[in-house]
Amino acid sequence: MTFGLKMLFERAPSGETWRRSLQDPLLVAAVVVLVTALAGVALTMGAALIGLVVTMTTQPPVGHALSDPMWDPVAGMILALVALSVIAGGIGNVLNIVASVAARNPFDRANAGRIERLGWRLAELWGIGWIARWLDVPVGGSVNGFDISVDLGGGNTLAFALVLFVLARVFRHGNRLQDEVEGTV
Repeated sequence: MTFGLKMLFERAPSGETWRRSLQDPLLVAAVVVLVTALAGVALTMGAALIGLVVTMTTQPPVGHALSDPMWDPVAGMILALVALSVIAGGIGNVLNIVASVAARNPFDRANAGRIERLGWRLAELWGIGWIARWLDVPVGGSVNGFDISVDLGGGNTLAFALVLFVLARVFRHGNRLQDEVEGTV
């Protein structure tokens, strides 16, 4: 698992691409919402990291068995950080897809991989939720009255991941057909 912000822009969109996207209200709304969400994720990650450090320094569970409830706040914050990193990576993928649409290239070869990575991100979130249920800890916690909670989407997360895997195959098949058409012309 990689930190999602590094792939925010695999290929930096040109200024022309972003100028074009500003002419489409749907793309403007998508970029505003996604960038706002990414900023919120980054701020929440910072708060979760501070919460983890505060928890480890004020109530260190060291010396207790991992099954001891003393570890629950630490486990919750660690799961929150991992989940938020996965979410940030997903937002980066969606921003790259939006950039390709703004560049008038929605069937860019890279979009199949981006969609597939979104599927893996959802599968990872499903796995994090499963681990949290198995450990019987929340994904997040409370630090000095500030609550950090990551909602992992319930039972439909894995189903939606499978839909994205199928959609990625559709995009790849479309790319192959496009190559065949270009080869015959």
